Amino acid sequence: GLSVDNVAKSGGMGEMFGAPSEPEARMAKVCAPEKSGGIELWAGFRQVGGAVQLELDVRNISSSVPISNMAIQLNKNAFGLSPANQQIVCNPPVPMGGSGKQSVELVSNPNMMVQVQAGQPASPQIQVAIKNMTTGLVFYFAANFALEALFTSNGGALERGAFIEAWKSIDDKKELYGTVSDLPAASTDIDQVAAKFKMHRIYLIARRPVPNAEGQEVAYFSMRTLTGMVFMAELTFKKGVNAAKVCIKTENIAYGVQAKLALENLLRF
Repeated sequence: GLSVDNVAKSGGMGEMFGAPSEPEARMAKVCAPEKSGGIELWAGFRQVGGAVQLELDVRNISSSVPISNMAIQLNKNAFGLSPANQQIVCNPPVPMGGSGKQSVELVSNPNMMVQVQAGQPASPQIQVAIKNMTTGLVFYFAANFALEALFTSNGGALERGAFIEAWKSIDDKKELYGTVSDLPAASTDIDQVAAKFKMHRIYLIARRPVPNAEGQEVAYFSMRTLTGMVFMAELTFKKGVNAAKVCIKTENIAYGVQAKLALENLLRF
């Protein structure tokens, strides 16, 4: 059955009490205990209440000293993100064999921005240094940023006319194509895809059957980052086929790969 813990995790409690539930971050193991004095770290990114969060799952595998205070720094990165506060306080401290979740709020800071080289895609990698304040040990890891954590509800949904104008005005050379296959059934239904995307501030602008193509339908979406980048997407679905064609158009072509990856990852999970 569904315990209260699970309901809280899935955001169900928030919905029951009328608060919008924020999708969970996709977590990946970023640090093995042998590199970091017995601490294993999992990291992911999401947006909560308009703020970008680095979510950390801190697992104490073999440190006899409970993990209580850490400091965090980020290297310059393609998104200009840095911690709002460098202190991470584990309360209660994490004993050996235990684990604890931490959220680090990230803010956009122009001084932290790495200029992307012309013709190159922006690197998704965010390099992080953490210092265990109790033991003095410093360790490093890299985590791939999830661009959907940067999408904003403010101006994300383009008006239909503006979308068509913008789509036409962008050179076809600034298009990125791909096909995502092996999709779960829910990701082949445009209504369900649109509902899921909307939770991540990716907005359905229009949908229509593909002329002269039996059972094919195309859907157009728009998204805008907190830093002002706009991406437009065309997704093509075919009845009975568990795949989708994805086309992204954007003036911020260096970040197009990240936007395309964000959509593909959301479709897959």
